[in-house]
Amino acid sequence: MQLGDCLFDVQKGLLTHQVTQEQWQLPRAEWQVLRILLEHHDQVVPKQVLGAADAEHPPLSDSSVTRAIFMLRSFLGPVDEHLIETVKGKGYRLKLASSSAKKRGLSARYNWIKWQRIDVSTWMKMLIALVVTLIMVLVLGQWLSTVNLETQTTAPFAQQTLTLESGQQVTLSSFATSKTNNTLLIALAERLADDIKHCESTPWRKVFLSLSHDKQVFNITLRGEKLGQSVVRNLKLTDFRQSKAFLTDAWLAEVSLCE
Repeated sequence: MQLGDCLFDVQKGLLTHQVTQEQWQLPRAEWQVLRILLEHHDQVVPKQVLGAADAEHPPLSDSSVTRAIFMLRSFLGPVDEHLIETVKGKGYRLKLASSSAKKRGLSARYNWIKWQRIDVSTWMKMLIALVVTLIMVLVLGQWLSTVNLETQTTAPFAQQTLTLESGQQVTLSSFATSKTNNTLLIALAERLADDIKHCESTPWRKVFLSLSHDKQVFNITLRGEKLGQSVVRNLKLTDFRQSKAFLTDAWLAEVSLCE
């Protein structure tokens, strides 16, 4: 089933982005929500229906359905996230415009013809402008990666409060320049949250997370208190592989976020 630039294999629960070639094996919640939206496409589907129990699984909570919608939109990307529409007070609707593929094909052909008419001098001007823009983006990305997360004035796109066995609470905040395509950052936040939740107590009270523009640097800022003194710890993890890991069991054991 085609969803914008993505191809969904309903039987395997596999979502493939045909532009980036990224593949996502959907968890149960995302798979169920997307499958039901497809079965009732162009219709408003209430949360209760999207999260309904089946023969093998219990029902999903409203928050699980909401999170599944957020994750699906993130994977679809900014071009196609509008396909999943929120109908306030009623539920969600998957809009499948049968003419969307045709419109994209016509647009691509029109753009190709238009580009063919551009003379060589215009091509050179555009190339120079592109190079300058790329340099500016690289410089800006490097600068943003060095900025301490505590100085950010924008609100985090995701935030959760963890309660440890001792009753201590830790706030985990994730920052991103976009509300979409944050699948990797969300997964890293969940991985770090799971490790922190196993602590009986920790000196850290606030944890701030972000990825560099090129998603090759994972920034972690820890803020807390030791011996009555405020402490801050900044960590930067790099991973230049195509399939990012950043957080490993060995690294988490070495850093030891618990007291």
